[in-house]
Amino acid sequence: MGFGGLYISISGLQANKRSLETVSHNISNANNSNYVRQGAIHVSNSYTNSMDSRFQVGTGVSIQQIRQIRDEFLDIKFRREMATFGYHKAKSELLADVESIFNEIPDSGLQKIMDGFWDKWNELYKEADSLPIRGLVHESAIAFTDTVNHMSTQLDNIQQNLNKKIVTTVNDINNTLDKIASLNKKIKVIESSNNVMKANDYRDERNALLDKLSGILPISCYENNLGEAIVSLQGKDLVSGSNFNSISIENDEKGLANIYWKDSKDKIDLNGLGELCGLIDVRDGSVKEYINRLDVLVKTIATEINNIHRTGLDLQGNTNIDFFVPADGSINASNIRVNPILSDFNKIAASKTLDKGDGDIAKAIHDLRKETLYGKFDPSKPFDDPANKDMNIDEFYNDLIAVLGIERESSRGTAETQAFLINQINEDRKGISSVSLDEEMTDMIKYQHSYVANSRVINAVDEMIENVVNRLGLVGR
Repeated sequence: MGFGGLYISISGLQANKRSLETVSHNISNANNSNYVRQGAIHVSNSYTNSMDSRFQVGTGVSIQQIRQIRDEFLDIKFRREMATFGYHKAKSELLADVESIFNEIPDSGLQKIMDGFWDKWNELYKEADSLPIRGLVHESAIAFTDTVNHMSTQLDNIQQNLNKKIVTTVNDINNTLDKIASLNKKIKVIESSNNVMKANDYRDERNALLDKLSGILPISCYENNLGEAIVSLQGKDLVSGSNFNSISIENDEKGLANIYWKDSKDKIDLNGLGELCGLIDVRDGSVKEYINRLDVLVKTIATEINNIHRTGLDLQGNTNIDFFVPADGSINASNIRVNPILSDFNKIAASKTLDKGDGDIAKAIHDLRKETLYGKFDPSKPFDDPANKDMNIDEFYNDLIAVLGIERESSRGTAETQAFLINQINEDRKGISSVSLDEEMTDMIKYQHSYVANSRVINAVDEMIENVVNRLGLVGR
């Protein structure tokens, strides 16, 4: 063994030193949830021919690359499921806020207010001339209008808050895309200058951003041969190399934000995937529908009561008085008011005649509760469509609550199922990619022994060369 053996052992020292550094880096990141463990890949150096070309001589070992130990298929699967999870999780949480507005629990909520309202009309029917009972009717009506006004305001607030959150989410998306593009550039610069060196820590940072982004948008992603992540949405690139295509926001005539491609100005439809789509669908779909349903409920009640009340007589013989009026425009849940002139309880019409004890108008208003005034909710049909009536007031309101509960429960169940699936996929990823201290200690011992063995070979070669140089030819002197 000559100088060639010395070079072989030196390559072994260098390779094992680099491997020990990789093990040390793994151990130091054992508690980093975004870190993917790394491994040094050893390969044989090219062989050289002997002087007589009869055989080949090995030249040692080198590090081919420091690669990440990960399963890219699991990453793709994880991100695909995250889009569904993000949508239903956002929707479930937001619908829970809508449920809290209706607050239909025992002894609470709009249903109890309406029960009290109808009961007071029934009492007035029995004692049509009683001012105290007329006062109770007035108070229960104010309780009804105040309640629906407040509910409408809260639903509007949810819609406006969702609009603000959509704007904030889009800004976060654009910032994330910018960071991914910046990391692409760093990875490309590092890896183009050195085939062995891999920018794996930057990859970990980039993959963490992609995992987060996948819950917000239904993205797809792959890595090109330059190490750059190509991120796309519905077949169109969001990130390509160090460039990114941001999402822009434009407000409609109602001031609600809608999302568009910045370059083409085309509107983006997320097709029921991702947290951002959940925010948009609840704002433009669910909340809008329940505002409409509440408006239909209130407008129908007000219209029918007014139609009857106008035909009745108050205690002073006056008629043609509306019981409910709008603050402005046409009556809906947000602007309904009790007619201010009815603060004089004498002006509440309860009778068809001036006969004492006549409470026929109060009875007719009370009986509205049982009439079929509504049909299955259909925004395309007017609320008073005579061909679309098969539910009374209580049934219509209970149907509203039931539909809301079913919609929320459906999203909650899907979100829980997706969370379980995502957790399983993530556990599989961790089983491959997370740092095992036991495994790293085993590798450390292996590389340490290999390092020591190579150093001993160097010592042996050094002693051999020393003998050749210093002692050759001394015999016989």
